[in-house]
Amino acid sequence: MHSTARAPFEVTRPGESFEDLEVAEAYLHRPDYAEDVYRKLVEVSHNHRSLLDLGCGTGKMSRRLSGHFLSVTAIDPSSQMLRVACAQEALNPDRITWIHGLAEDVPFDGAPFDLIVAAASIHWMNHAVVFPKLLSCVNADHVFAAVDGDGAYKPAWQAEWNWFLVRWIYELKGEAFEPNRPDSAFQRRMNSYRRWLDVAGEFAAISDPIHQRVEDFIACQHSRDTFAPAKLGSRLAQFDGELRAILEPYADEGVLSYSVQSNLVWGTIRNEPGDVGS
Repeated sequence: MHSTARAPFEVTRPGESFEDLEVAEAYLHRPDYAEDVYRKLVEVSHNHRSLLDLGCGTGKMSRRLSGHFLSVTAIDPSSQMLRVACAQEALNPDRITWIHGLAEDVPFDGAPFDLIVAAASIHWMNHAVVFPKLLSCVNADHVFAAVDGDGAYKPAWQAEWNWFLVRWIYELKGEAFEPNRPDSAFQRRMNSYRRWLDVAGEFAAISDPIHQRVEDFIACQHSRDTFAPAKLGSRLAQFDGELRAILEPYADEGVLSYSVQSNLVWGTIRNEPGDVGS
Protein backbone atom coordinates (compact mmCIF):
# COMPACT_ATOMS: atom_id res chain seq x y z
CA MET A 1 0.00 0.00 0.00
CA HIS A 2 1.61 3.26 -1.06
CA SER A 3 1.01 6.59 0.63
CA THR A 4 0.25 8.82 -2.31
CA ALA A 5 -2.24 11.56 -1.46
CA ARG A 6 -5.69 10.93 -2.89
CA ALA A 7 -8.55 13.24 -3.79
CA PRO A 8 -11.54 13.12 -1.42
CA PHE A 9 -13.99 10.34 -2.29
CA GLU A 10 -17.49 11.47 -3.21
CA VAL A 11 -19.97 9.01 -1.73
CA THR A 12 -23.40 8.66 -3.32
CA ARG A 13 -24.44 5.47 -1.50
CA PRO A 14 -23.24 3.63 1.63
CA GLY A 15 -20.27 1.38 0.98
CA GLU A 16 -19.42 2.90 -2.37
CA SER A 17 -15.76 3.17 -1.39
CA PHE A 18 -15.50 -0.58 -2.10
CA GLU A 19 -15.69 0.31 -5.80
CA ASP A 20 -12.09 1.55 -5.47
CA LEU A 21 -9.65 -1.08 -6.79
CA GLU A 22 -7.12 -0.06 -4.13
CA VAL A 23 -9.67 -0.91 -1.42
CA ALA A 24 -10.54 -4.23 -3.09
CA GLU A 25 -6.88 -5.22 -3.34
CA ALA A 26 -6.35 -4.27 0.32
CA TYR A 27 -9.05 -6.83 1.17
CA LEU A 28 -6.53 -9.57 0.43
CA HIS A 29 -4.69 -8.50 3.58
CA ARG A 30 -7.73 -9.14 5.77
CA PRO A 31 -7.27 -12.24 7.95
CA ASP A 32 -9.50 -15.20 7.24
CA TYR A 33 -12.38 -15.96 9.58
CA ALA A 34 -11.73 -18.56 12.26
CA GLU A 35 -11.71 -22.06 10.76
CA ASP A 36 -14.44 -23.32 13.10
CA VAL A 37 -16.90 -20.78 11.66
CA TYR A 38 -16.73 -22.48 8.26
CA ARG A 39 -17.29 -25.86 9.85
CA LYS A 40 -20.24 -24.49 11.81
CA LEU A 41 -21.83 -23.02 8.68
CA VAL A 42 -21.73 -26.41 6.97
CA GLU A 43 -23.10 -28.05 10.13
CA VAL A 44 -26.09 -25.71 10.62
CA SER A 45 -27.18 -25.85 6.98
CA HIS A 46 -29.79 -28.59 6.69
CA ASN A 47 -29.00 -29.15 3.01
CA HIS A 48 -25.96 -28.44 0.86
CA ARG A 49 -27.32 -27.85 -2.60
CA SER A 50 -27.40 -24.09 -3.10
CA LEU A 51 -25.57 -21.26 -1.29
CA LEU A 52 -26.03 -17.51 -1.67
CA ASP A 53 -23.07 -15.35 -0.63
CA LEU A 54 -24.64 -11.94 -0.10
CA GLY A 55 -22.17 -9.08 -0.43
CA CYS A 56 -19.42 -11.55 -1.26
CA GLY A 57 -16.60 -9.01 -1.55
CA THR A 58 -13.46 -10.76 -2.76
CA GLY A 59 -15.15 -14.13 -2.36
CA LYS A 60 -13.60 -15.45 0.84
CA MET A 61 -16.79 -17.30 1.86
CA SER A 62 -17.68 -18.47 -1.63
CA ARG A 63 -14.27 -19.99 -2.30
CA ARG A 64 -14.10 -21.81 1.03
CA LEU A 65 -17.66 -23.14 0.95
CA SER A 66 -17.65 -24.14 -2.72
CA GLY A 67 -16.35 -27.52 -1.66
CA HIS A 68 -19.50 -28.18 0.38
CA PHE A 69 -22.32 -26.86 -1.84
CA LEU A 70 -23.28 -27.95 -5.33
CA SER A 71 -23.79 -24.36 -6.46
CA VAL A 72 -22.71 -21.00 -5.06
CA THR A 73 -24.16 -17.65 -6.11
CA ALA A 74 -21.90 -14.76 -5.09
CA ILE A 75 -23.31 -11.23 -5.36
CA ASP A 76 -21.54 -7.92 -4.77
CA PRO A 77 -22.19 -4.33 -5.89
CA SER A 78 -18.48 -3.64 -6.46
CA SER A 79 -17.09 -4.65 -9.83
CA GLN A 80 -13.58 -4.22 -8.41
CA MET A 81 -14.27 -6.65 -5.57
CA LEU A 82 -15.49 -9.21 -8.08
CA ARG A 83 -12.46 -8.56 -10.28
CA VAL A 84 -10.20 -9.47 -7.36
CA ALA A 85 -12.46 -12.39 -6.37
CA CYS A 86 -12.31 -14.01 -9.79
CA ALA A 87 -8.52 -13.87 -9.80
CA GLN A 88 -8.24 -15.99 -6.64
CA GLU A 89 -8.10 -19.77 -6.54
CA ALA A 90 -11.19 -21.65 -5.33
CA LEU A 91 -11.81 -25.25 -4.31
CA ASN A 92 -14.48 -25.67 -6.99
CA PRO A 93 -14.53 -22.58 -9.22
CA ASP A 94 -16.97 -24.14 -11.67
CA ARG A 95 -19.61 -24.17 -8.91
CA ILE A 96 -19.44 -20.40 -8.31
CA THR A 97 -21.50 -17.85 -10.25
CA TRP A 98 -20.33 -14.26 -9.71
CA ILE A 99 -23.02 -11.58 -10.05
CA HIS A 100 -22.39 -7.84 -10.09
CA GLY A 101 -25.11 -5.67 -8.56
CA LEU A 102 -26.93 -4.54 -5.45
CA ALA A 103 -28.71 -7.27 -3.52
CA GLU A 104 -31.80 -5.07 -3.57
CA ASP A 105 -31.85 -5.06 -7.39
CA VAL A 106 -30.31 -8.12 -9.05
CA PRO A 107 -32.05 -11.47 -9.63
CA PHE A 108 -31.00 -14.16 -7.17
CA ASP A 109 -29.90 -16.78 -9.69
CA GLY A 110 -29.46 -20.19 -8.12
CA ALA A 111 -32.59 -20.04 -5.96
CA PRO A 112 -34.06 -21.66 -3.99
CA PHE A 113 -31.21 -21.45 -1.46
CA ASP A 114 -30.40 -23.72 1.45
CA LEU A 115 -27.95 -21.32 3.06
CA ILE A 116 -27.53 -17.56 2.76
CA VAL A 117 -24.33 -16.09 4.18
CA ALA A 118 -23.73 -12.39 4.72
CA ALA A 119 -20.17 -11.89 5.94
CA ALA A 120 -19.49 -8.34 7.17
CA SER A 121 -22.04 -7.11 4.64
CA ILE A 122 -25.65 -7.21 5.83
CA HIS A 123 -25.42 -3.80 7.57
CA TRP A 124 -24.84 -2.14 4.18
CA MET A 125 -28.19 -3.31 2.80
CA ASN A 126 -31.78 -2.06 2.90
CA HIS A 127 -33.29 -4.75 5.09
CA ALA A 128 -36.88 -3.82 4.27
CA VAL A 129 -36.13 -4.64 0.62
CA VAL A 130 -33.59 -7.45 0.91
CA PHE A 131 -35.19 -9.76 3.49
CA PRO A 132 -38.64 -10.06 1.84
CA LYS A 133 -36.83 -10.68 -1.44
CA LEU A 134 -34.68 -13.36 0.18
CA LEU A 135 -37.71 -15.02 1.75
CA SER A 136 -39.16 -15.60 -1.71
CA CYS A 137 -35.94 -17.33 -2.82
CA VAL A 138 -35.23 -19.85 -0.07
CA ASN A 139 -36.18 -23.41 0.79
CA ALA A 140 -38.53 -23.94 3.73
CA ASP A 141 -35.73 -25.22 5.95
CA HIS A 142 -33.27 -22.54 4.88
CA VAL A 143 -30.67 -20.91 7.12
CA PHE A 144 -29.61 -17.28 7.02
CA ALA A 145 -26.21 -16.67 8.62
CA ALA A 146 -24.44 -13.41 9.46
CA VAL A 147 -20.69 -13.57 10.03
CA ASP A 148 -18.32 -10.92 11.33
CA GLY A 149 -14.96 -10.69 13.04
CA ASP A 150 -11.74 -10.47 11.04
CA GLY A 151 -9.99 -7.80 13.09
CA ALA A 152 -7.27 -8.36 15.67
CA TYR A 153 -8.81 -9.81 18.85
CA LYS A 154 -7.34 -8.44 22.08
CA PRO A 155 -3.87 -7.94 20.57
CA ALA A 156 -0.96 -6.81 22.69
CA TRP A 157 -1.38 -3.31 21.26
CA GLN A 158 -5.11 -3.10 22.15
CA ALA A 159 -4.90 -0.01 24.40
CA GLU A 160 -3.00 2.07 21.85
CA TRP A 161 -5.21 0.74 19.05
CA ASN A 162 -8.38 1.83 20.88
CA TRP A 163 -7.10 5.38 21.32
CA PHE A 164 -6.05 5.47 17.67
CA LEU A 165 -9.53 4.40 16.54
CA VAL A 166 -11.31 6.80 18.88
CA ARG A 167 -9.43 9.76 17.48
CA TRP A 168 -9.44 8.84 13.79
CA ILE A 169 -13.08 7.73 13.64
CA TYR A 170 -14.19 10.94 15.33
CA GLU A 171 -12.05 13.07 13.02
CA LEU A 172 -13.19 11.29 9.85
CA LYS A 173 -16.85 10.63 10.70
CA GLY A 174 -17.66 12.78 13.70
CA GLU A 175 -18.80 9.65 15.57
CA ALA A 176 -17.83 8.29 18.96
CA PHE A 177 -16.12 4.90 18.81
CA GLU A 178 -17.97 2.72 21.33
CA PRO A 179 -18.09 -0.79 19.85
CA ASN A 180 -18.61 -2.54 23.20
CA ARG A 181 -21.52 -0.41 24.41
CA PRO A 182 -24.70 -2.41 23.66
CA ASP A 183 -26.81 0.66 22.91
CA SER A 184 -24.21 2.50 20.83
CA ALA A 185 -25.10 3.66 17.33
CA PHE A 186 -22.52 1.20 16.00
CA GLN A 187 -24.08 -1.80 17.74
CA ARG A 188 -27.59 -0.80 16.73
CA ARG A 189 -26.51 -0.55 13.11
CA MET A 190 -24.63 -3.85 13.16
CA ASN A 191 -27.46 -5.78 14.85
CA SER A 192 -30.50 -4.30 13.13
CA TYR A 193 -30.70 -7.29 10.77
CA ARG A 194 -31.75 -9.48 13.73
CA ARG A 195 -35.26 -7.97 13.53
CA TRP A 196 -35.75 -10.05 10.39
CA LEU A 197 -34.59 -13.35 11.88
CA ASP A 198 -35.91 -16.03 14.15
CA VAL A 199 -32.48 -16.60 15.64
CA ALA A 200 -31.63 -20.29 16.11
CA GLY A 201 -28.12 -19.98 17.47
CA GLU A 202 -24.94 -17.99 17.96
CA PHE A 203 -21.35 -19.13 17.85
CA ALA A 204 -17.94 -17.54 18.35
CA ALA A 205 -14.51 -18.96 17.58
CA ILE A 206 -10.93 -17.80 18.02
CA SER A 207 -8.57 -18.38 15.13
CA ASP A 208 -5.16 -19.96 15.25
CA PRO A 209 -2.36 -17.37 15.55
CA ILE A 210 -2.00 -15.15 12.50
CA HIS A 211 1.42 -13.82 11.51
CA GLN A 212 1.32 -10.67 9.40
CA ARG A 213 3.81 -8.00 8.40
CA VAL A 214 3.23 -4.58 9.91
CA GLU A 215 2.84 -3.08 6.44
CA ASP A 216 0.21 -5.65 5.51
CA PHE A 217 -1.72 -4.99 8.72
CA ILE A 218 -1.73 -1.30 7.85
CA ALA A 219 -2.81 -2.08 4.28
CA CYS A 220 -5.65 -4.20 5.71
CA GLN A 221 -7.08 -1.13 7.45
CA HIS A 222 -7.49 0.54 4.06
CA SER A 223 -9.91 -2.23 3.06
CA ARG A 224 -12.35 -0.78 5.61
CA ASP A 225 -14.79 1.86 4.47
CA THR A 226 -13.88 4.42 7.12
CA PHE A 227 -10.17 4.24 6.31
CA ALA A 228 -10.36 3.90 2.53
CA PRO A 229 -7.40 5.73 0.98
CA ALA A 230 -9.61 8.12 -0.97
CA LYS A 231 -11.47 9.07 2.21
CA LEU A 232 -8.23 9.73 4.07
CA GLY A 233 -7.00 11.80 1.13
CA SER A 234 -3.99 13.91 2.03
CA ARG A 235 -3.95 12.42 5.55
CA LEU A 236 -3.14 8.92 4.34
CA ALA A 237 0.58 9.16 5.12
CA GLN A 238 -0.17 10.57 8.59
CA PHE A 239 -2.60 7.72 9.32
CA ASP A 240 -0.10 5.08 8.20
CA GLY A 241 2.77 6.65 10.09
CA GLU A 242 0.88 6.88 13.37
CA LEU A 243 -0.34 3.30 13.10
CA ARG A 244 3.13 2.05 12.18
CA ALA A 245 4.56 3.74 15.28
CA ILE A 246 2.01 1.89 17.44
CA LEU A 247 2.62 -1.51 15.88
CA GLU A 248 6.37 -1.72 15.38
CA PRO A 249 7.24 -2.15 19.09
CA TYR A 250 5.03 -5.28 19.12
CA ALA A 251 6.48 -6.79 15.95
CA ASP A 252 9.16 -9.46 15.77
CA GLU A 253 11.38 -8.58 12.82
CA GLY A 254 8.49 -6.63 11.31
CA VAL A 255 5.88 -9.38 11.85
CA LEU A 256 2.86 -9.14 14.17
CA SER A 257 1.18 -12.13 15.81
CA TYR A 258 -2.48 -12.08 16.79
CA SER A 259 -5.76 -13.96 16.48
CA VAL A 260 -9.25 -12.98 15.34
CA GLN A 261 -12.57 -13.78 16.97
CA SER A 262 -15.20 -14.60 14.38
CA ASN A 263 -18.89 -14.51 15.25
CA LEU A 264 -21.79 -16.34 13.66
CA VAL A 265 -25.53 -15.75 14.10
CA TRP A 266 -27.99 -17.95 12.24
CA GLY A 267 -31.70 -18.50 11.94
CA THR A 268 -34.64 -18.38 9.54
CA ILE A 269 -36.01 -15.28 7.84
CA ARG A 270 -39.22 -13.84 9.28
CA ASN A 271 -42.24 -12.71 7.28
CA GLU A 272 -42.00 -9.31 8.92
CA PRO A 273 -39.55 -7.62 11.28
CA GLY A 274 -39.83 -7.95 15.04
CA ASP A 275 -37.83 -6.45 17.87
CA VAL A 276 -34.07 -7.00 17.95
CA GLY A 277 -33.45 -10.22 19.82
CA SER A 278 -37.05 -11.44 19.48
